[in-house]
Amino acid sequence: MGDRLEMLLVARWLEEGAGDAGEVSVSVGAVAEELGLGADRTGMLAVMAGLGELEDRRQVRVSWPLGTGGSQALVSLSSELRSDARRLFGR
Repeated sequence: MGDRLEMLLVARWLEEGAGDAGEVSVSVGAVAEELGLGADRTGMLAVMAGLGELEDRRQVRVSWPLGTGGSQALVSLSSELRSDARRLFGR
């Protein structure tokens, strides 16, 4: 789960212009659906667990903006992850 989620987050970051801050805002339900987990509670919890796994590996930092009820996450990719993505995708 963590590796698939990591790839999706990097792809989103690249699609959004690969900003220097490495931030990407994601809808937990939409990510769950894109990963084939379903946008229900089980799928959303799996995504949240995956984000926690990536945080434990220090690949991302996750914050949960107030007022979104946990449905939106602001994810900051690590500098190493951004560097690898830029090297692989030429950005």
